Amino acid sequence: MTLSVDFAIVGGGLAGLVAANTAVELGCSAVLLEAGREERYPANSRYAGGVFHLAFRDIETERDVLQEAIVQACEGLQDVALATALATDGARVVKWLMEHGAQFGRGGEYPFMGHMLKPFSLRETGFQNHWRGKGGDLLLQRLEASFIASGGRFIRGARARDLRMTDGRCSGVTARTANGDELLIEARAVLLADGGFQGNADMVREFISPRPEHLCKRGAGTGMGDGIRMAHSAGAALTGMDKFYGHVQCAGALHDESLWPYPVLDIVASAAIVVDGTGRRFTDEGLGGVAVANAIAALDEPLSSFVILDDAIWAGPGGAFLLPPNPALQRLGATIHRADGIDALALKLGMQPDTLKQTVQEYNAALSSGHPETLRPRRTVRPATLSTAPLPIHGPGYLAIPLCAGITYTMGGIVIDADGQALDEQHRPIPGLYAAGATTGGIEGGANAGYVGGLAKAAVFGLRSAEAMARELQVSG
Repeated sequence: MTLSVDFAIVGGGLAGLVAANTAVELGCSAVLLEAGREERYPANSRYAGGVFHLAFRDIETERDVLQEAIVQACEGLQDVALATALATDGARVVKWLMEHGAQFGRGGEYPFMGHMLKPFSLRETGFQNHWRGKGGDLLLQRLEASFIASGGRFIRGARARDLRMTDGRCSGVTARTANGDELLIEARAVLLADGGFQGNADMVREFISPRPEHLCKRGAGTGMGDGIRMAHSAGAALTGMDKFYGHVQCAGALHDESLWPYPVLDIVASAAIVVDGTGRRFTDEGLGGVAVANAIAALDEPLSSFVILDDAIWAGPGGAFLLPPNPALQRLGATIHRADGIDALALKLGMQPDTLKQTVQEYNAALSSGHPETLRPRRTVRPATLSTAPLPIHGPGYLAIPLCAGITYTMGGIVIDADGQALDEQHRPIPGLYAAGATTGGIEGGANAGYVGGLAKAAVFGLRSAEAMARELQVSG
């Protein structure tokens, strides 16, 4: 079967649906290929908390402030033009979504929660309770309906396989349908928006963690890296493949659906210390939960880490955020080790008491001196959302919670320009090939696993890529 259109979109998440709707509204014919077969097919944007922010700033903050926040969060950012694009069009894309049926409200006390999809998520524990009928789910349904009503064609159960290249230009994509048929889409441009590679164990093992089976897939888990693979085969450059967006989860989340995607232990981890199986710190907890989750995943055994805290931290930061781990973890039956002293706690964890005691003493001493940066690994103290200032661990009452890394989406992928056009190794545009969302790299990650905001990134570059494609087609006739 062969179809001919102006624009072929691979992936029915937020990036793909924004691009698809924009394309048909600009007078282009478009088809969208979605690998999922279900009516409510799995997608990270369907399951997301629905917060539209940029680098934990309100998305309507002035552009220069947003751009600087993005650059600071993503140390080593390769192309500042990507930060400028996000800062410029973040507020515009929220307005666009509202015009297409999205409803926003203030979802929490943090400033960055000023634009959160309604009905609000992040109110119930457990995967099934978290998303069904909530803002992300309803938004994808509305965008799909709008695309079809405007003349677009939406094909479920179609997994893209290869790009069609003609004289160096992308001229289409092939796919296999749910019934095993081959489908060829002849197109004047193709957008790859099928997510990252968090669902591909081989790629995760190669780039992120030696034990992908010991990471909690806290999103859709459907990103297989198809778009990244196809683009790379067509000559596109890749970047930043070693980092992911996720959170610090309790270890039980690996097998118990009620314990993910929330509650998370990000704030607890940044207020206390995270140690490996020997009782030693191995990461900078002050960088926040995304960075700590990446550090946990990189361990030889990602399930060997614990957060060590006392009753005061558990009662304070442990009860913070919209869906706090205290008391939810205990109510849900998660493992929480408790002891009156550090020695007794270490023995419960199978550690040498002297090692864990020294780790805690060094940490407390550095805080007392006012120089946590002297710790090794160093301890950053910075104003950051979903992070908090480090607190001493003095007792009475000590706790240890086994941890695992929860991976939502991978941050690296196809190198793009500010209009979402894929670039080759010499930073030259590949005609007819675009990418958006978690299929792309260069705007998140870096040394500190800097996080910008997956929903905003997806929507902005979905919008910009469709607009750029439409301009290109108008120029070429």
